[in-house]
Amino acid sequence: MNSASIEIKKMWSIFAIGPTNPISLRAIWPKRGEVKRPPVNENFTAADFPDIDDRRAAFEAEALQLNAQGYNVYIVMNPIKPDFTVGAVCDKDIEYRDLLLIDLDRAGPTDCPATDAEIAAATQLADEITAHLQGQGWSAPLRMMSGNGVHLYVPLDLPNDATSRDQVRALLGKLAEKFDTTAVKVDTSVHNASRITKVPGTIARKGEESEGRPWRMARVF
Repeated sequence: MNSASIEIKKMWSIFAIGPTNPISLRAIWPKRGEVKRPPVNENFTAADFPDIDDRRAAFEAEALQLNAQGYNVYIVMNPIKPDFTVGAVCDKDIEYRDLLLIDLDRAGPTDCPATDAEIAAATQLADEITAHLQGQGWSAPLRMMSGNGVHLYVPLDLPNDATSRDQVRALLGKLAEKFDTTAVKVDTSVHNASRITKVPGTIARKGEESEGRPWRMARVF
């Protein structure tokens, strides 16, 4: 089993998929060069894969295949209503919110891969935010190096409604106000219930690679 196949299985320690919840894959062609391909939406449902392990395995195989073709690959991070079947998942299709995403990326232009120093700065800020949240009584977040920054996934138990959306938006705004630096920022736009997020084990292709700015595999850590 190669490193991508090992790493992608770690995603299930972050993203909770119930026995009847669909798993939704989104693949987006990176903005570079002259070649353009349409986005891909695929949904892996209990109707097609009654066994949850089979559903996860089908998702993993398709995610790695699309990534090998050049796509950046994402998963809808909150649980999807069991009766959802086709199309792109929207906020109304989310059953409830079980994760808050805190997306830490470098400040300034992000149209090319990050440097090791920029990844290190994001990791340091992730440590500071984690300590702050735990000091406020929050559960310790799970982490992923997204390829160009750090994602923190904080456990939630909130309904999918307007009040929860506003609470998440307000919290991200407060974290940005407190922790943004000249080097790293908190992305305040990731408050929607149907948020997609990077699949670990896949290569994050942002712009063109260059010396000191390589494409990297997203990894849970």
